[in-house]
Amino acid sequence: MTKSDFIKRVTELLKDNAKVLILVRIPNSGNNRNYFFMENSNELDELINESNESDSITAFKEINELNNGLVTEDFIKIVMESQVENSFDHELLIVNNTYREYQQNGGSEWNTVENVNELKEILSDTIGEKISIILEPDFCDEQNTFHLYVPDKNGISKPGATY
Repeated sequence: MTKSDFIKRVTELLKDNAKVLILVRIPNSGNNRNYFFMENSNELDELINESNESDSITAFKEINELNNGLVTEDFIKIVMESQVENSFDHELLIVNNTYREYQQNGGSEWNTVENVNELKEILSDTIGEKISIILEPDFCDEQNTFHLYVPDKNGISKPGATY
């Protein structure tokens, strides 16, 4: 996907949604992944302009958000009760950051959990923080994603022996 197509499609997503889940993967960095929510197209332009050549930016068209809000004892109780009632078939992704927080911190806070015990532990560790709990999306699902490898100054993505 070209840079202009990516910007156009993600901007359309942002018009239709209050927030869009973004995954930034940085090549040759030990599996460095950052998940965060983007809330406007100005942030998208800024992200692309501040990214390194060949960084991979993925925008998810849809996510299955199970719960979100400020983590309190009551929040944990509600989440845990809903997970006991529902089967825990998929990994859950817990996203703690917006783009601004990602930018300010130089990275994002996120976790995956595979069972109810891990979920309770992560929630207990994040009391006082605002989070979103979603079914972990597949970043390889081309039907549900838009991908951009940040191009170099010549407009070429993934140059040379980067991969």
